[in-house]
Amino acid sequence: MLKKPVGLLAFLFFGCLLGLKAQQPAKPSTSPGPSFEPKAIALEDSVVVTIILKHQQNKNLPEIRRILEAQGFWDIFPPNDCRVISWTLAMGLGHVIVLQVPVNSVRRLNLAVENGAWGAFNSEFYLSYDYKAIWEDYIERREAARDDRN
Repeated sequence: MLKKPVGLLAFLFFGCLLGLKAQQPAKPSTSPGPSFEPKAIALEDSVVVTIILKHQQNKNLPEIRRILEAQGFWDIFPPNDCRVISWTLAMGLGHVIVLQVPVNSVRRLNLAVENGAWGAFNSEFYLSYDYKAIWEDYIERREAARDDRN
């Protein structure tokens, strides 16, 4: 079970990585297109990042698409070394993207969003983790405790 100090340390480490170097333009991918095959990334060498790309509501869909294409968004996002865990479109909100990111690629991920999505979306980044196993364990222990009381 994750403890608060581990989460805090991970958050601080993530923040430090973003500020390590001056930002430089992202280099476009040399691959012919996105790969939809999940990549194996060592869990101990990665973080999970949830990105929310909120639609700028003063633009319609064709305008947003033109901006994304002009800035090469689909060529640079997600970076090749990131694994898409889920990508959901929430109506009225925008894209909710959960990525597993190698620790040394956090800056590249940030630059991909800054260089490709700004002007079309407002972005939010959240360091996150999979809570499902923790929740399931809690529910099991809660049920066992309830059975013991009865």
